Amino acid sequence: MAANIHLQKLPLGCAASDLPCATLGAFSIGTSFGWSAPVEPRILDDGELEFSVDGQEFAWVVALMALGGAVISLPAGLAVPVMGARNTLLLFVVPAAVGWALILAASSVPMLLLGRLFTGFGAGAFCMVVPIYLGEMASTEIRGTVGSFFQQMINLGILYVYVLGMAVDVFRLGVLCALVPIVYGVLFVFMPNTPTYLVLRNNEPKALASIKWLRGSHFDAAGEVREIQRSLDGRHKTERRCTVWRSFREPATARALATMVGLMFFMQTSGIHAVLFYSTSIFQAANVAIKPELATILLGLLQVLGTLLSALLVDRLGRRLLLLASSGTMCVSVLALGVYLQLLAVNPTQVDSLGWIPVLTLCLYVTLFSVGLGPVPWLMLGEIFPNDVKGLASALANITSFGLSFAMSRLFPLARDGIGSGPTFVIFAGFCLLAMVFVALVVPETKGKSLADIQKMLAGGSFTN
Repeated sequence: MAANIHLQKLPLGCAASDLPCATLGAFSIGTSFGWSAPVEPRILDDGELEFSVDGQEFAWVVALMALGGAVISLPAGLAVPVMGARNTLLLFVVPAAVGWALILAASSVPMLLLGRLFTGFGAGAFCMVVPIYLGEMASTEIRGTVGSFFQQMINLGILYVYVLGMAVDVFRLGVLCALVPIVYGVLFVFMPNTPTYLVLRNNEPKALASIKWLRGSHFDAAGEVREIQRSLDGRHKTERRCTVWRSFREPATARALATMVGLMFFMQTSGIHAVLFYSTSIFQAANVAIKPELATILLGLLQVLGTLLSALLVDRLGRRLLLLASSGTMCVSVLALGVYLQLLAVNPTQVDSLGWIPVLTLCLYVTLFSVGLGPVPWLMLGEIFPNDVKGLASALANITSFGLSFAMSRLFPLARDGIGSGPTFVIFAGFCLLAMVFVALVVPETKGKSLADIQKMLAGGSFTN
């Protein structure tokens, strides 16, 4: 019965075309994230490229994608209120496609690095703007479920690369990745601007048309326009258009920003991108009981299943509970992995029969990340900011996420070689524990609440209702 209610509230226009097209940008992010894991042994050990790449150079190849995402976040954020989420997404299809073209044509390490930087430009923009687009398009009742598709499509993009990485060489894998942003750009041309953007531009007729396209011709489009206008009252007056930074001094917006930056910080310091970017070599070093490539694909599959579970639960159990369960289980699982890896380093015979532990612990870690700490922050990115500062505030959160992803992906191989894999994963467990504390004390519950309700709650300092 609940499933039927959800389907009735998600009209055919939105379900059949808008959602898949919008989240194809997230799929493109996943291909950029996942690319390094299957190609690492092919580039470093098998020498599939026409030029040599050593371990330190490859670490920069991995990390520069995240650096590109951090650099582009602020320009993309500033573009959203001016161009709208739809047009901003179309604009950043170009650097994503150019990046893959440079990777395919690379004849030297600098050219390969430049290609990864450009794919990071596309990934960073998509990572920030797709949740905004989905948040403004979806109705309040199903916003959580729709928003979860963002992380799901990232996971599917990662799985896509993991699976194909076993079947094709580095060049063909690059071609298959390059097709994704190109197809996305072609399809997304036919998608509408969001009703919120059109109301902000004082274009009510097009806002009404957009809502009817999304919700169906019998939906109360005028009522939704009035709700959007109500949420903008007191925040988007003419005199406020040049004082966006002043908005950050208001309690509700400042608390929203602290919440988002904190969630992005703990998302990255949990070590997830170190695991995903280097999963194959982690499994190789851990002496797992199955082929490392198959273990990597298993991680990708469990990410998809975990995010599907999140989509089913996020509007029933709420954001906070999923975040708490996620960070707690991740802490326990990655701590167990750290202990195993330390024992392996000290005396491998102690763990000869325990090759299943790295697979089990990382499977739990990745699955629970995909249930909570992965999708929920991106969902809340489109929920908790006022519309007049949403683009800039989201950019600041995105800079934090990609900047820390760059740092973690660059520092992980250095830490692994320096202090060892065991202590490195124990550090990740410590950050997961701190994430639990942060969620319990700071993160608000936004399930089923309108933007106006969320702003009132943040302004009043009540985070648990």
